[in-house]
Amino acid sequence: MNPILFTAAKGAERVMYAQEVRANNLAHTNTVGFKSLMEYSSPMPVGGSGFQSSVTTRTNSATNNFQEGTNVNTQRDLDVVITGSGFFTLEGEDGKEIYTRAGDFHLDSAGNLMRGPFAVVGENGPIQVPENQKVQISDDGFVSIIPVGGGASLGVDQLKLVNPDVKTMTLDRSGQFVSTTGQNLPMAEDVTIKTGFLESSNVSGTDELVSILSLSRQYEMQVKVMAAANEISKIGNKIIQG
Repeated sequence: MNPILFTAAKGAERVMYAQEVRANNLAHTNTVGFKSLMEYSSPMPVGGSGFQSSVTTRTNSATNNFQEGTNVNTQRDLDVVITGSGFFTLEGEDGKEIYTRAGDFHLDSAGNLMRGPFAVVGENGPIQVPENQKVQISDDGFVSIIPVGGGASLGVDQLKLVNPDVKTMTLDRSGQFVSTTGQNLPMAEDVTIKTGFLESSNVSGTDELVSILSLSRQYEMQVKVMAAANEISKIGNKIIQG
């Protein structure tokens, strides 16, 4: 393959992937606790005879930007935000633990504490809340209730809060985080929360739009280079054929 055409094609491939990542970020501008994705590429030597000095780019899997989003005051008892690093623990579809920064919890009809379709996990497993007048979650993650009719609060369970190195966390197909070790993470005592708040997405809509426009121009440039390389090849073939 023409080395110019090859390089331009790889560049166009990288740009298309970057556009996909940026579009996904933009779609999650208002998603609670969402962590934006960052695409990146690395140099890669071109194999084959005659390409020993040629270098192209390899598109790598996108990684998450774990910068904290803004804390939004909702004044809702079951909205919880982590102040600093850490994750809430949920039960995945296969029963394994998955992790999230989103603390928009709710109770289902059976009294299970849920985040979306996933059960919220406590120290003793998925948390089930008895019939109550009010649910309370303390700053250290302890879940309690005020019984129907009032009276002293009753303890239910302790939220399982974890605090791994974010470099060991990756997204799974459910859109939640899992540990790259494949193991459930230990409970952490250094994670604190605040009730009545939610963490917003850390996506900047303006930045993503600017990036998408810039990538569109890059793609157009790569296409023009490919067209020029193809034309040069045609001219070269005509010269060789006489």
